[in-house]
Amino acid sequence: MIQEALPDIPRLWTALAEWGACLLYVLASWRPQDSRRRGVIVMALSLPALCGYQVAIGHLPISLWLVGMFGAVAAMWGVLHLALSGSLRRSTYLVVRAFVVAELVASLEWQLEVFFLGSPPTALSVVFLIVADTAAGALIYRLERPRFRTEVVPTTATVAGAAAIAAITFAMSNLSFLSTATPFSGRLGAEVFYIRTLIDLCGFVILYAQREVDLQSRAACELATSEALLHSQYAQYLTSKRAVDLVNRKYHDLRHLIAEVRAEKDPATRLDRLEELEQSIRPYGAFMRTGNPVLDVILTDKEQACLERRITLNAIADGAALGFVTTRDLVTIAGSALDHALEAVSRLPDAEDRWIRFDMRRRRGFVLLEVENPVAADGETPLAAKPAPSVHGFRIGPIRSAAAGYGGQVTAGTTSRGTFTLRVLLPLPDSVERRPAAATG
Repeated sequence: MIQEALPDIPRLWTALAEWGACLLYVLASWRPQDSRRRGVIVMALSLPALCGYQVAIGHLPISLWLVGMFGAVAAMWGVLHLALSGSLRRSTYLVVRAFVVAELVASLEWQLEVFFLGSPPTALSVVFLIVADTAAGALIYRLERPRFRTEVVPTTATVAGAAAIAAITFAMSNLSFLSTATPFSGRLGAEVFYIRTLIDLCGFVILYAQREVDLQSRAACELATSEALLHSQYAQYLTSKRAVDLVNRKYHDLRHLIAEVRAEKDPATRLDRLEELEQSIRPYGAFMRTGNPVLDVILTDKEQACLERRITLNAIADGAALGFVTTRDLVTIAGSALDHALEAVSRLPDAEDRWIRFDMRRRRGFVLLEVENPVAADGETPLAAKPAPSVHGFRIGPIRSAAAGYGGQVTAGTTSRGTFTLRVLLPLPDSVERRPAAATG
């Protein structure tokens, strides 16, 4: 039992702290696409709503106290989700942080108020409440605003980690109110208040550090992606340079061959020479232009490999739609799928069956990528989910993991036509412009 127990935080004080925390994160994470008018209306209506809710649950029995707290968190989530235009994941992440801040500000303000002014609350207490909450909120806003200036949608793991931190913080900070017979509980009223404020502060610091680490990790990933993109662009330059060199070396040979074709009188021989001419220039039509430099390199490289193995690659790709996919993930999804389609088709004995269809286009807010190829007579496919890896150590897992990072889905299997098809469906971000598809073949 708590000795010299101090009065608990008034319900209206808690409601004001929760509303202030929601306002803090609305301002900290505000984006140009968020409706200012809607935000003002939501925040104006939510203040009396939160106050009324806190007063109402104050009359509930102590056995329903935890249910009332869950309801308060749900109400804060609704305020943030309605005030900001964002995903459910973003709103959940913000409410986790706002709840910890609300607990910290309410506990700190009440502890200071009881120490300096005593209790119960008076008219001076209201002034003290407004000044203390405003000062604490302004300080936290200064800390949080730079970390939310750039919109970064948190991952599911980040949201889950933040929720776990908030839950542990809340449980430990209120443990003394439930039982004093634990090694982590306080027994004196002032001690209990101090423990609650200190633990809430530690929870906020941990969430702050989590956000900092997450931003640094994303910055490092973006830097690595930029470097990889530069390397891919340089590789594309080298590929084009090699093509130009080859064309220059073959230029004189082609001129002589064309002259011989013109001078040939026999129609059958002329047709043979024309076919020979067509075969000699076919390799130089294998340079793809899709609107995405990374995909250009991938398709150009695979087209060259197909020509060497007498495989027909039919490609239609809107590369501009893949601007939101990182270089590493694009190589994993498109490059790996084509590599193992090549591996499977190369084993087919009949040259007429050696073909690969690569189709990537936008459909109703999604990017759909399909890679189709014939199946060998034994039914073996390059993407079979086997316990042991295939020739190149490939399984469908890496493609599925890369697609999952964008909320995408992967399906693979044989069709009634006797072919194997891999489908990758990625949702398009709102920022991707809906431009017409660019075809390559």
